[in-house]
Amino acid sequence: MERLEISNKIAEDNEPVYFVKEDFNDWFTLPDGRGDVKENAIKYALKTEKKWLSLAKNTSLNDYIASVDVALINGCYYKITGLIRKGLWEKELLPKPASLTVCVYSLEQSAYDELISTLYPISLKNRSQENVLACYQRLGLSFNSNRLKHGYITEAINIALRGEPRALQDKRSLRNEINIDKAIEVFKDELTLIDTINPDPKLFSTGILAAALLMLSIEPQTIEYFSRLNKLQGETKDERNDPVESLLRIIESMKKKSTSEGKFQVELCAKTMRAIQAWNTGADNDKYWLKRLTSTDFLPDIRKMKSIKDIHGIKDL
Repeated sequence: MERLEISNKIAEDNEPVYFVKEDFNDWFTLPDGRGDVKENAIKYALKTEKKWLSLAKNTSLNDYIASVDVALINGCYYKITGLIRKGLWEKELLPKPASLTVCVYSLEQSAYDELISTLYPISLKNRSQENVLACYQRLGLSFNSNRLKHGYITEAINIALRGEPRALQDKRSLRNEINIDKAIEVFKDELTLIDTINPDPKLFSTGILAAALLMLSIEPQTIEYFSRLNKLQGETKDERNDPVESLLRIIESMKKKSTSEGKFQVELCAKTMRAIQAWNTGADNDKYWLKRLTSTDFLPDIRKMKSIKDIHGIKDL
């Protein structure tokens, strides 16, 4: 083991979990993580370092404070925990221990990513955005709108492909994490079309962007609906609203709702899909003019979209 000199090891190297007593300086020099783990752990530390400073006042907890976890991935070691304490040890706000009790976990990359995104929640968001931007570059996609060019589209893609944001999906879905590269390639035409109308980020929240991706995959001509929505071109007739005005009023009213972000966005997507159903009937149809905009089940639309794009049955989409 080139990166970690093991002493007092309990179990063999090939065991999935084992404990070691490790010199502090040897542990200190290990990589702080993969990807953006270090940066986001430091941001997360600002919220939690007070906990460690408080615990340090009780000397009987020294052994607990000097216990850390390390991941073994493809023969290399990376810190899992201890990142917050590392910063405090560097600043000499915590006394440096001579040695640490290290629990080593042998992990696949996917398991490590899931663990880190749970321990350091900021990490998942930033990693998703960075992955999206890298994918844009690989696919030669260049967007001008503020809504798309920064890469904040992962949750909209989750809703468009799975019917729910990642946080609300069941464990079976999460075992087959969406491959963001594949997903962006699947929706590249729709993303390009949406970008042409310069969508207002205040209007095109996650749920509405999800509906746009889904609906434009099925009927590209409905870009006219989203264009009018973006320009606030709704109409009212005989105390009824057209599908554009109906959704604009929903957007305004839902700003005042105290509901969880995930469910809020799913509801917005469902109402947007219902508005487009009314839009497709035409202004001469009585169903076009609405007293109240309700939700619709858009799972059949997801199945239709996957059939059109020939991705039905692909587990990571």
